[in-house]
Amino acid sequence: MGELLELLRTDPARGAPLFYDRFQPEVNRLVWRLLGADPDHDDVVQHVFLTALRRVSQVREADKLLPWVRSITVNSVYDEIRKRRLRRLFLRDAVQHEVHRSLVHDVEVRDFLLRAKRVLDRMPAAERLVFLLYALEGKTLSEISELCGYSVATAKRRLNRANERLEKLVGREPELARLLGSLRSGDAPGEGPGTEGES
Repeated sequence: MGELLELLRTDPARGAPLFYDRFQPEVNRLVWRLLGADPDHDDVVQHVFLTALRRVSQVREADKLLPWVRSITVNSVYDEIRKRRLRRLFLRDAVQHEVHRSLVHDVEVRDFLLRAKRVLDRMPAAERLVFLLYALEGKTLSEISELCGYSVATAKRRLNRANERLEKLVGREPELARLLGSLRSGDAPGEGPGTEGES
């Protein structure tokens, strides 16, 4: 990793392709987990790498490179979510993109995913991101605070608000609440989002 960092500083033209090859799987995975099967997935990934290559001089230690790339990825997704919320204020009739077909072979699962996505889309960007990092990525509050650049207390507060908001939003979607209940009944103990054990 140290050699890659040095190469990026001394010979960016040679270092950039190696940097992309090294981190592309992680960036793709994280964007997928946070945005789902999204039509703008590739654009977000590209934005991550453009931002990272422009700012790589900020990284002083090689072992900080991976956490730094993850942090840029999370912030790029956060910016994308915020931009979409602003666009929706002006384009309320915009066509909703359908979830990728590989995820929707079952009609009920497709319905659940589409309804759940609509609920998540109504959450403030910061709360949604913390919730997804915790519930889908399995990140601890300390990891989330490092990725997002704020305190553990702030991460915990936003996660609690996200959980409360999600419960309220789901409560307004009776069919979603029914589907969510049926899925939860099949979960193993301890699965699913929550705040147990965090402080």
